[in-house]
Amino acid sequence: MDLKRDYDKLYQHWLNEFEKTDLTELNQNLFIQYNKIINSINNHQESSDDDLRFQVFETYKQKFNFMFNDLLKMRELKIINSALALKDITIVHVSEAEKLLYQSLISSIKGFKKVRAISSFEESENLEELLESDEVGETVQQDKIETTQVNTIIENKAFNKSELISEQSKEKINYSLIRFLINTPPLVGIDLLNYGPFEKEDIAYIPTQNAKILIIEKFAEKIAITETYLNFSSNSSLK
Repeated sequence: MDLKRDYDKLYQHWLNEFEKTDLTELNQNLFIQYNKIINSINNHQESSDDDLRFQVFETYKQKFNFMFNDLLKMRELKIINSALALKDITIVHVSEAEKLLYQSLISSIKGFKKVRAISSFEESENLEELLESDEVGETVQQDKIETTQVNTIIENKAFNKSELISEQSKEKINYSLIRFLINTPPLVGIDLLNYGPFEKEDIAYIPTQNAKILIIEKFAEKIAITETYLNFSSNSSLK
């Protein structure tokens, strides 16, 4: 291990990274070399018998760690900024971890921008083309189709269920014959049919539950249905 040579190499790389706006070359092989040097220095135990030698080594150790960590931090910021600007980088000049970071950010940012454009209709003129030309668009279209299908199924089931309940309810609904004591506005029976409006002395055949309410509120009175009345009513028109 040649501390001075390795130190000069890392220092020059760190300085170039600091001075340039673009990424310097740090491929996977070079990254591994630097990492091995750092690990070797950190794992080395210098004897404290020679105080001067010990102090020199500790100084090198601290500077090595600082420069390497700072180099990686600068590169990380450059990669993030490049991804945010959707700027291409030279993939062969970065380590595997940096490559994965850049590709993940690019994928996330592009996906976010496409979804935002779709949801806010900021690019309404190109919306149809956008939906047809990329995976996000296809996913959104498929989601819309599936959502529409599900909503249609739910609505149909709800309608059928409501219709079934209505039919079943009609079979169980009892009706009563009443005479109105005062003028009464129209009402909707529990059988969902419209009744009225009614005038005083009008006679109607409505659901018993509605009739009970009208009777309690003194709007009407119940008429007892007898065989004689039924024969009479068959020849009369009832409202």
